[in-house]
Amino acid sequence: SFSNQAVTHGTSAADTTPPVLITTGDLGPKVTGNQLTLTYTDESNLDAVNTAAASAFAVSSAGNAAAISVNSVAVSGKTVTLTLSRVVTSAETVTVSYTKPTGDNV
Repeated sequence: SFSNQAVTHGTSAADTTPPVLITTGDLGPKVTGNQLTLTYTDESNLDAVNTAAASAFAVSSAGNAAAISVNSVAVSGKTVTLTLSRVVTSAETVTVSYTKPTGDNV
């Protein structure tokens, strides 16, 4: 038997440090066909269940007037893959922006 024993909660503290986009080197943003890959630094893996909607991302091209929309967002580990509405050619320079949505899917 025992009494008055301290109990520690079994979950760790919440991860409150936002991930940071890696912008240079082999892990920097890259486009292959219609897939734009973004890799982040973070203490743990990114949340693959509660991902931001495709509408949170905006992609544009300086070398092509054809619009680029984001059709879907997939998260695996520390990588976010955006499936774009069209293939990006090697001659194009694209930019990507992210607007943090309200709620939990950020």
